[in-house]
Amino acid sequence: MRPPVPEGFPTDLHVVDRPEAALLPPGPWILVGDPAVREHWQACGLPEPAGSRWVSVDESTKRLSTLEPWLEAWAALPLHRNACIVAVGGGVLTDLAGLAASLFLRGVAWHAWPTTLLAQVDAGLGGKTAVNLSAGKNLAGAFHPPERMVVCRSFLDTLPARQLASGRWELVKTALLEGDGSWAEALLALERPLEGDLVRALGIKADIVHRDLTEQGERRLLNLGHTLGHALEAASSFRLLHGEAVGLGTLAACLLAERRGLAPFPASLRRALAEALRPLRGVLPPWEACRPWLVRDKKSAGAADGAVHCILPRPGARAEVHLLAPDAWAPAHADLTRLLDTPWNAL
Repeated sequence: MRPPVPEGFPTDLHVVDRPEAALLPPGPWILVGDPAVREHWQACGLPEPAGSRWVSVDESTKRLSTLEPWLEAWAALPLHRNACIVAVGGGVLTDLAGLAASLFLRGVAWHAWPTTLLAQVDAGLGGKTAVNLSAGKNLAGAFHPPERMVVCRSFLDTLPARQLASGRWELVKTALLEGDGSWAEALLALERPLEGDLVRALGIKADIVHRDLTEQGERRLLNLGHTLGHALEAASSFRLLHGEAVGLGTLAACLLAERRGLAPFPASLRRALAEALRPLRGVLPPWEACRPWLVRDKKSAGAADGAVHCILPRPGARAEVHLLAPDAWAPAHADLTRLLDTPWNAL
């Protein structure tokens, strides 16, 4: 299935049941993949060109130093400007491979074959590539969209249950970004999303990214859940998975929106969100640990008070961007903590 994309969109999008060799680059290419999916890749009869590498990466290795051996190896082959990098893995790997492709020979083409739900609906699409610095997540990177993105639903069969549940939060975020509480509740009721959910979410993101590739305005909306979410993720020393942190951050954004006078979502949705997130209460960092990460958030507007572009959802309409000081999140964090501590039958 082909998600709807605007005319001139830089990425050719495909949603398929299983990996298909016909979707690989027609010219020379090399693979960078996650070893966790290598068996599935081979079982589908797909090739591994000379020089390909299967490498395990995570947030702790999402650093510039990880890329140098890749770049040296590509230069030694050598790869030329007509080559394509095929990234087969989760969001950390596609971020790294996309950035490496942007650096090698000042930019070569790359294809994203995301293998986690989170990467399929978020990290793999849009051209944001980056590594982490000591000061925070994704602070060194480039906008370098993949020429093709292939979403293979069978890769989801390789995921642990926690990874699948984590990725679902990016879909829930998209639903609330659109103000569609009914879609969000339907997603929360599913163990894994339907093909139509993936196609719809990808179409929404492609539409926004096409109008604002470098995040000067509208694309900021896609950061719903990420403002507090990134702080929670870092403050937890990455015990929270990215999607889990986004889920917590999205619920906090709903609570902050209410505090700032926006219409609330139905109580049934709040209960569903809180019930799904309650198992994470034990690793929810305190506000004092989160605040330093918010202060140096890359979404800061550069104002004297450290104001950050914050995305606040509202029912029945697209979310709004509010410029708020980091401490505006303190009461929302407190509300989130109380909500997760409240028994489900008291909500």
